[in-house]
Amino acid sequence: MMVKLNPDQSRILNWRLESGGVAGVIGPAGCGKTTTGSFLAVKLICEGHAKNVLLVAFTNSAANEFARELSMVLGPEGSKFLCVRSGYAPGADPRLPIPFSNNIEFVRAKKIVICTTQSLKRLSTSIKFENMIIDEAGIERLEHLLSPFTLGINQLGIHLMKEKISYQANNIIELASHCGIVATVVGDPKQSRPIGLAEYDLSAMEWVLKCTKYDTLFTTHRLPDRLAMLVNEFADYGGLNSAPEIASRRFVAKYAIDEKFKEILNPEEVITWVNLDGNEEMGGPSSWYNEAEARACIRLCCELKRVAPSKSLSIVTRYTEQRRMLSKYLQHLDIEARILTTTGALGTQADIVIFSLVRNNPERLVGALGSLQDINVAISRSKEKLIIVGSFEMMLNGLTGSYGSNSRYKQNFSQKLARLVEKKYGSVVEAPKILYN
Repeated sequence: MMVKLNPDQSRILNWRLESGGVAGVIGPAGCGKTTTGSFLAVKLICEGHAKNVLLVAFTNSAANEFARELSMVLGPEGSKFLCVRSGYAPGADPRLPIPFSNNIEFVRAKKIVICTTQSLKRLSTSIKFENMIIDEAGIERLEHLLSPFTLGINQLGIHLMKEKISYQANNIIELASHCGIVATVVGDPKQSRPIGLAEYDLSAMEWVLKCTKYDTLFTTHRLPDRLAMLVNEFADYGGLNSAPEIASRRFVAKYAIDEKFKEILNPEEVITWVNLDGNEEMGGPSSWYNEAEARACIRLCCELKRVAPSKSLSIVTRYTEQRRMLSKYLQHLDIEARILTTTGALGTQADIVIFSLVRNNPERLVGALGSLQDINVAISRSKEKLIIVGSFEMMLNGLTGSYGSNSRYKQNFSQKLARLVEKKYGSVVEAPKILYN
């Protein structure tokens, strides 16, 4: 194998090799959920724990990440021999050595099958899997979480008839475990949105954790020390830390930084909040944009690409209308940067991330921007530097405007972020005039 596991990943791998049923693995940003799942699939096959394994992800990009990790673990020839990518052909990455096929006999002959949740129906119900690994990221409907279990339905039916245990099970996941379904669900409840309409409903991962045993990965290979500490305290992970080899990683500019941007792009500061007082505007019935912030973010992109042309760059925002405005400004420039909503940013990373807050109004209503999951996704994408752009005073004193019956949602997370950045983990600087022009 060409990839090494850290102690957290090894512990969880051994636990799942020795245990059955349905179980959860919590993986904060950069902790290697995909790596752990891919290693588990290979070990299950190579050590004879299972005859075949299904790896399921909600999006094609996440399914491709499984395929990429498997290619690294097994090498080109091994992954070509053991694995197949199935489902939606245009969504598969053709650069990977793993073949793509929807031919049932070809798929049946492979030991490890990678597929998206939506494409499971393309697999014949006559193909049964002894073990499943499910990436929960992005799932917002309960049936998408449970649909892989149908590919073990024969086991379920046989056990129900022989053991008659349906009356002893309190929920469908417990029932599946009793009936021989073996599945590992990997995800992060503090990045996943609720599967119901109310903000205090459980996410898919929380639903799994409520019903099963689980373990947590605590070592991130993405976030440098200061950023890992911020994310750990913000989301209350209880022990997230940077891997030693990346803990001291910092942004390094290739060329001299313009004097006007030096305070913002200070290489010694991992987290910088640029206090900019732009006005929000409503764009449609449920989205917002802030033109002043959008212009400021694009100007920061221009300077970053000038001083560090090789660095990857993403701009993340909670709001679709802000993403459209940012994309409109960026399309006229020769700058390579990803513009993402917090939903689209799941599973992504970049050397430098700019987080556009957008909300700024006299009523101090931050709305959905005050949610744990959206902010946590946005602040945990960066490998070197995080730049937050928006009104600091608005976030520090903002109101979410909703109070669920679940007490954990009564907390205003935008306020928590502002306090942690200012007091402990970063710096707050006033936006220079150049960002307003």
